[in-house]
Amino acid sequence: MNCISRNCLLLVVLTCLFPFFVFAEIPAGYYDDAVGKSGEDLQKSLSTILNDATDVGYNGLWNLYKTTDRRSDGKVWDMYSDITNYTFGTDQCGSYGSEGDCYNREHSVPKSWFSERSPMKSDVWHVYPTDGKVNGMRSNYPFGEVASDAPGSENGFSKWGKCKTPGYSHTVFEPNDEYKGDFARTYFYFATRYKGVATSGYGAEVFSSAYPYITKWQLDMLLRWHEQDPVSQKELDRNEAVYESRQGNRNPFIDYPELVDLIFGDSRNIPFMPDGGDAPYIEAPRNGSTVDMGIASVNSSSPVTVQLSVRGRNIESAVSVEVGGNDSECFSVNRRELTADEVNNGTTVELAYRSSVVGSHEAVLEISGGGLKSPIIVNLKGQAIDDFVALPAKDITKNSFVAVWTPKSEATDYELNVWYDDYSSSAPEKDILDVTFSSKPDSWTYEGYTAVESGKLRLGSGKDDGSAISPVVDLSADDVSITVEASPYRTTDNSVLYILVDDEPVDEISLPEGTVTKTIPFKGGTKSSKITFKAEKDHRVYLHSVKVKSGGGSTPVVLDGYPRRVGDVNEYMVSDLTPAVQYHYTVTPYIGEEAQSVSNTISVSTWSAAVDDMEADRVLIFTSGNVLHILNAPMNAVASWYTMDGRLCGSRILHSEEVEWELPEGIYIVRVVSPSLQNTVRVHSSR
Repeated sequence: MNCISRNCLLLVVLTCLFPFFVFAEIPAGYYDDAVGKSGEDLQKSLSTILNDATDVGYNGLWNLYKTTDRRSDGKVWDMYSDITNYTFGTDQCGSYGSEGDCYNREHSVPKSWFSERSPMKSDVWHVYPTDGKVNGMRSNYPFGEVASDAPGSENGFSKWGKCKTPGYSHTVFEPNDEYKGDFARTYFYFATRYKGVATSGYGAEVFSSAYPYITKWQLDMLLRWHEQDPVSQKELDRNEAVYESRQGNRNPFIDYPELVDLIFGDSRNIPFMPDGGDAPYIEAPRNGSTVDMGIASVNSSSPVTVQLSVRGRNIESAVSVEVGGNDSECFSVNRRELTADEVNNGTTVELAYRSSVVGSHEAVLEISGGGLKSPIIVNLKGQAIDDFVALPAKDITKNSFVAVWTPKSEATDYELNVWYDDYSSSAPEKDILDVTFSSKPDSWTYEGYTAVESGKLRLGSGKDDGSAISPVVDLSADDVSITVEASPYRTTDNSVLYILVDDEPVDEISLPEGTVTKTIPFKGGTKSSKITFKAEKDHRVYLHSVKVKSGGGSTPVVLDGYPRRVGDVNEYMVSDLTPAVQYHYTVTPYIGEEAQSVSNTISVSTWSAAVDDMEADRVLIFTSGNVLHILNAPMNAVASWYTMDGRLCGSRILHSEEVEWELPEGIYIVRVVSPSLQNTVRVHSSR
């Protein structure tokens, strides 16, 4: 070989395969006040740092863009359109008629969400130069994800329409994949610097007024975008340009992407140590988390108990575990001091809750010492009742569980009923109608007063009734369900939504306040039925969405030997069950031979049979009800979960060998990946 040696060739190949990033030096001392802090304290510290900035004014943004958003060819860098080649100054909007006419100042966090207040209005970290027309189409809708065939800008670069992201179903704007990480880190910056100021209008669906200041559905999506679209050279260059500009601050989530997980993800207990280090910290429980002890009976002398895992890293000395707060007398912990070795290796404490006073009770568990920079605070809550209810099951295994209930005054016996749902006998689920009223569907007809307001269909006015009538639909099946989401126009309206099929009343939904979702089983329709949704004058209603389907139901199958009388006890073991099945139970008290009112229904899922057969080095992935469990996972493995059609729902970095979190109802593909393994399973999440 002549000039091109094997090492030279390798360098050429690596240069082609991996982008060459130029990393600027982070200013010495810029983040010093945040070092060693975690979670909410870390976010507060960064907020102080980021607020050391100059408000350049709304008009001042035009000047900043010349250095912060300049492409390599000197043109404006537009993240909403891929057909523009704008010249700074010359092509500023003005008016526009189509995409490509001019660029303007786009508030990625719409200014109506924070009432156009300063300095948010002119913060270049979230106000970008974008095409005027596409900016107008974005309007003030949240960011989200839409169907692949949704309308959009030229070449489908940006899109808008009904949201497909789990947790939200209204109109959203979807930026291109190329910039989703950019916008995610923009939102992390905004939530960190301004902490809950953008909660007007649609902003209330995206930002919240409490740590971490982003709503769950939006946060899950942004965490996914952050991971899928890592920091680019464009962002690194922009970070330096903004810092060198008159505004003069940085985006910490570009400088240190790991801060996202430390503030918004699963590592909120881990301290920020940019230069490495071995500071003590608690992995579990999470600081600020809540343990719901459930329901206790004031008539029972036995407390409700919960096992709490305590696990740390680099703990230097004994750790104190204390209960305090308003109702601390109702709660207790069985151990008040843990050794450093116990915490570093992981241990368990038992929490107990009991009260002789009816009502809701709250306290806090404080974990401190051991070299921790600040204590870990866990919220405790429980409810004491003087009533008869079934309680969540305990001692769950792959083939048994213990059903539990509160005592009933004067009861001499209890009858336990246990069953499961058989889905095999039901017809396949079929979607008949799925409408979100962000606009008026042309296929519907309308009578009286109707209007689309803030992404909802208003029915009725002060003077007129209002009705929306569906197109012809097939309601001839025996297992039709109609799911309606609605809210009152005003809480003083005494709003009622009337539902009729073929002009025959089916149901009416009272709407005193807030959004109400109700599913109505229906029989008796035809192949050419119409559904009417009506509100009377002066009792106005906002109709959010309507979903109609058939099939997909289940038949309850009662276990052999049930219902059975179990005596004057308050718990009973149910055995000989099938692994990984969701069961349900109710309890009926008896006074003598007179049956009393039946209890509420409790659902419980048996463990997978694989739990008892697990090899020491094997990752186990399974669900129990709606909780996903991952056991034996390597540290820093990545767990991702997908819908059955392959759409990524979310991902997490695993910081311990045993993790769990709730999934929405449905069937998912879960994949756990690390440098040494890859495991993929299908799971079913159900409540």
